[in-house]
Amino acid sequence: MAYIRPLANGNFRADVRMKGIAKNKTFPTLSLAQSWADTIEHGIKTIPHLTPTQLLALSEADIDRMGGEELFRQLGVDLFAIRKGELLKLRWCDVDFKDSAGYLGDSKNGTSRTLHFAPVVMAELKRFPEIGNRVDIPL
Repeated sequence: MAYIRPLANGNFRADVRMKGIAKNKTFPTLSLAQSWADTIEHGIKTIPHLTPTQLLALSEADIDRMGGEELFRQLGVDLFAIRKGELLKLRWCDVDFKDSAGYLGDSKNGTSRTLHFAPVVMAELKRFPEIGNRVDIPL
């Protein structure tokens, strides 16, 4: 549920509290505050129901429009679909930028698997330098 209140400085503060998620932001106009609150509420209702195929198709702009990566994390939706330990073992030779995939030779359950990453994940991987074999991502 969204609650929007005027502030003494003329701005408006939007507070959204739904399903254990609490988010707030300040805006210069009531309409901007209401629009943001509606977007966050819609994201909270729809994000948990996205299929893996739909998640993979999301662009960075789509994720931002739906409330941002933080909201996805708060709702328990992992855009990376990879465990921290697996990420630390990931090597550049295992990342296929053309097919947006990563090969995990040693997963938690002892089997290998190929992950297909969302465009936002591939864009994030491209930001990090190639140093030796390992993908050097600060965690």
